[in-house]
Amino acid sequence: MNLGNILEGLMRGQGDPRRQGSFGGQQPQGGLGGILGGAGGFGSQIPGGMGGLAAGSLLSLILGSRAGRSAGGSLMKAGGLAVLASVAFKAYQDWQAKQAPGAGSPASLPSQPPAGSGFSLEEEKDKEGNELGIALVQAMISAAKSDGHLDGQESIRIQEQIQQLNLDNEDKGFLLDLMAKPADAAAIARLPKTKEQAAELYVASRVAIGEADTPEEKAYLDRLVALMDLPQDLVAHLDSQVRAVRTAVATS
Repeated sequence: MNLGNILEGLMRGQGDPRRQGSFGGQQPQGGLGGILGGAGGFGSQIPGGMGGLAAGSLLSLILGSRAGRSAGGSLMKAGGLAVLASVAFKAYQDWQAKQAPGAGSPASLPSQPPAGSGFSLEEEKDKEGNELGIALVQAMISAAKSDGHLDGQESIRIQEQIQQLNLDNEDKGFLLDLMAKPADAAAIARLPKTKEQAAELYVASRVAIGEADTPEEKAYLDRLVALMDLPQDLVAHLDSQVRAVRTAVATS
């Protein structure tokens, strides 16, 4: 599977030939400012600014239109999977240093976790040799389905759009298979091999869900935390970092 092609298929506007955001390993530099597009701000990267950023993309359909999820889609469009790894890395660092959750500002977020940190996407492979990025995509889609908003006609609509993407059969099959499966916290919890990877998968799930304001979403995240055996104080750091970065995106 080609992770870069899958991400581009998810994040580009349907029928829009312009490449937007950062895909295939080319990541912006300079902390959150770099991730969100530099001194010009996040919206300056995209014609039309923030308002049209996620509109029309497959990811925007999967995440839904609620404010928290829209910010998550915008964040992904700007920084790709690297931003998930950076958020998890910063939260994990603060947790290990026994800082209070939210003590660091989003501006201190690294554009990429350093090599050897356990959070470098290029270094992390599963037993089949797939990048951890594939697992992050799985986690986001499963979490997005946890409140049932992708059941029925909406799921069929997304599957039809997947068929129209400029992807090979393997990549299309991967996405179609994910969309056909129900939300499954247990399946996602089996993916990480380390606590660092578990933290990244939780961040991906949290970004996809947003504020977790339905009982189903809360139950999904609680089950994921329990099955991955994430310490509650680490979860507090992860939640705080996700919330801070999402707020920074929404106000850019």
